[in-house]
Order: sequence, then C-alpha cells, then structure tokens
Amino acid sequence: MGALIDALGVKGLAVLLALGWLLLTYKSRAFRRAQWKAFGSACRAAWRMVRHLVTVYRPRRIWPTKEERRILSRLAPSNWRERAEARGLNGTLTGRPKLTEAGITCAVRLDGTWTVPKLKAAEDHIRNLLGCRSGLRIEITNGKRGGWAALVLRTRTAVDGADLKWTPKAQGIGLDTVTGRAVTVNPYQRLLVAGESGAGKSVALRPLLAAVAADPLAALVYIDAKRVEGALWRSRARVARDGAEITAVAAELAAEMMARLEEMETQGRATWKPTKARPRLVVVVDEGAEVITLAKAAMEHLSSIARMGRAAEVHLWWCTQKPTQGKGGGIDPQISAQMGVQLCLKVASPGEARTVLGEDATAEGWHANKLPKPGHVLIRGEGRGPVAVRVWHLDDDQVKALPEREPWRGHAAPVVLVKPSQESGPVRPSAGPATPAPADDTKAAVLAALRAAKGPASRAQLVTATGRGKSAVGDALTALVAEGQAHRTGAGSATRYTTAEEAAA
Repeated sequence: MGALIDALGVKGLAVLLALGWLLLTYKSRAFRRAQWKAFGSACRAAWRMVRHLVTVYRPRRIWPTKEERRILSRLAPSNWRERAEARGLNGTLTGRPKLTEAGITCAVRLDGTWTVPKLKAAEDHIRNLLGCRSGLRIEITNGKRGGWAALVLRTRTAVDGADLKWTPKAQGIGLDTVTGRAVTVNPYQRLLVAGESGAGKSVALRPLLAAVAADPLAALVYIDAKRVEGALWRSRARVARDGAEITAVAAELAAEMMARLEEMETQGRATWKPTKARPRLVVVVDEGAEVITLAKAAMEHLSSIARMGRAAEVHLWWCTQKPTQGKGGGIDPQISAQMGVQLCLKVASPGEARTVLGEDATAEGWHANKLPKPGHVLIRGEGRGPVAVRVWHLDDDQVKALPEREPWRGHAAPVVLVKPSQESGPVRPSAGPATPAPADDTKAAVLAALRAAKGPASRAQLVTATGRGKSAVGDALTALVAEGQAHRTGAGSATRYTTAEEAAA
C-alpha cells in the first residue's frame, strides 16, 4: 500500500479511488427504470393486501336511511320505556338495536305477563309506537334465551342493489335476502310451486329449468295448460297443451315409469341409472287447476308419477296459482301429499299459505301472503327457515338463446284401458275414466286386462290398466300361467303375457 502511495502520490490515489467508486455504483438507464418499476409493483401489491385485510377483518360500514334513523331512535330503551305503557306494551323493554344488511334487529325483554305469541298479536301496537309505514314487514320470533323475543324490521335486504340478471354462471335459484348467498334447489325431486297471478312462478322456475335443459342425462316435459310459458321451451322440452296432448303424454310417462320400475326389479336395483337414451325426466305441470279441469283422464297417471316416480327418476313439479283443494282448486290432495319441497311465492291469504307450506306455516313465520311480488319465494323442505329468496331473472330472449334439445319420446307404448268392474265382463279400450276393479279379485282383473289388450302385454302395462300394485299383478300372472289361463314369453324387461286362447291361436 505504501509503495502504491509513493508511486501515485496522494492525488493519484484519490483519482483511482474515485474511478473505482464510479465503476461500482454506475447503473444504466434501463437498470434504473427496471428498478423503479419493480418498486412500484411491490407497493401496489402491498396496497392490495392491505385493502383485502381491511375488507375481511373489518365489517363494511352500513349507513342508516332517514327512516332507519327514526326507527332506531324510537327503539332505544329509554324512548321505549317512556312510550310503551301508552301503546299497551307495558312490561316489555328493548335491548340495543342493530342495523344489519337485512334490516333492523332488536331483542325485547318480556316480563311474566308477556309471551312471544302475545307480542306477535300486539304487532299493530309496535308498529304505531315505532311509526312504521304500513308496508314494512315486521317479524317477531323467539329470542336466544327464555324471557326474550327477537324483533326484526325488514327495512332493507342483503340483495338491495345486487344485479339479479341470470347468467350461465349464476348458482341456484336466487339469493338469500338475509345473507346474500346463493340458494340452490335440487331440480330432481318432487316440487309444489304456488303463487297468485303475477307473482312470477314461471320466471322463478326458469333457472332450474335451464339447469335441467343443460343436463345431457335429463329431459324436460312441459304440460302447459295456460299455453304461455311452454312456447318458450318448445325447442328444449316435450310440450303438451290441450287435453288430448296432456292425456297422451301423461299415459306415455306412466308407461315409461312402470317399464323402468319393472326393469329395476328384474335387475335387482333400487334406483334408475339415467342414460342419454333414457334420461331423468322432469315433468312440469303448469297450471294445475286447468289440468284438473281440462284433462281429468290424465290425473290418474300424474298421481301415479307423484307417488312412484322418484326411484324411476321421473320427477313431477306441480304449479298452480290457485293453491286450494277441492272443487275449483289447483292442488290435488293425492299429489300435494307426495311433494317433499314447497316453493311459495306471494299468495292471497294465510289460509293459502298454510295449504302450500303446512298447517303450522303461519305460526312458525312462513307468511307467504306478505311477500312482495314478483320474484320473492319461500322454500320449505330444504332445511331453510322462513327467509325469502330473491330469484334470478332469466328473460324470454335468454330462454330462446339456450341450446336446443331433441324432445323426449317414451320407449314404452302406453295402454289406455278401462279397469274391470263387478258388473262388466272383459274390458274394452277407452279414453274415459276407469271404473275400479273389485279389490278382492286381482287375478280376474289381470285376466280381463289381458283379454282386452288384444296382444302381448308387459306387467307394467297390466299394472297401469288394472290400477293394482306390481306385486299383486305379478302374483296374479304367476297363478294364471300355472293354471294355464295365461302364456308367458321372453325374459327380463322383454317379458310379455297373453291369454292361453291367443297363444294357442
């Protein structure tokens, strides 16, 4: 080092060090540009992370409207205590009210003279005390512990401002108005759908129908007695409109169901495995009251489908705007008893709500008569509570834009026969209502049906013709063959029966 200093001198050494520093710290313009770009990207990533953490871990601020500010002030315990006695609510006291995405919630303490049903009966007094508008929905339910009730005022819903236009990526039937989450309904089950005229039944079902139409292992059959909605689905479903078409397609569906059940029994299976050739079937009846009046001959087949179609993957949706039973009503008692899931839009009265949703419906908060319309639905039977769902809106143009499908046609030939009666002899083909056969003579009924069939008949066709159970018809056929009165050919699903006279001929 000393020799270097002696050789260069102090000034020379300073110049050498300066040149070395410049060489070590020099950065090109491209390098500096890349450095600043990387620094900016790191800052933006850090800012996005901060925003995500704030969104997840700190609730979004909900600002009350003018109406909500007034209600919140009147729900305050001090204000309630002053006004309660004048409104006939002495002995009740509110807790601290909260504003949520689904409205205002508040706990109400009840003294020994009050119960939750009694507080429900005093809803008008609560509405007057709070100064609520007449259209505001008020819900009163049991509190989290004894001696308390829960008061909810639906000043808003979790879907206010949400885009409810349906897209192929939309999940389920719509959004929960309290949580804002998508609500799914399994389309392959029996559904009872009700709602008064203009409530939006057909539009509410379109997301489910679109899901079925897109399933390669499923097919739609649309019985449209109103002749409105079926026209949109004609290129994607089998559509029946008038009485003759409805009766024919109902008989065809019943024959297909029985053929599947017989094949399942032969193969030892409890459920039907759908294929493209023989897919799941979703049968939509719209409008139920018109079908009952227009096609009475089809009702026996539709009732059988409601009772027996689940295992054979033949699922019935019964829709009506007249949710009453009896003369002029739109709900057949035998069919409604089989419906595991109920979808109820706005109906005219609490009585109609109970007809659809059950006798305990209004007592448990299922107030379908108070729903806004269109597009709000209560769903019972899927483990949900009495919380409305805002359905997706799938318009006519979107339905027409769905991929076209080949309409379903049955493989089993329907047999329409009059059932034998005590007075009559062998049955004859008929399109009218059937007279029931004697309950104690299944063998005679089966033999009469064989004679009337005028050719080989399957057990499924004989079950349809006689109205007897599969086991009873099977036992009768076994006895007839053993006695020589009937002849059996084929095996499995191809098994057919004829009378001994026809076999000999």
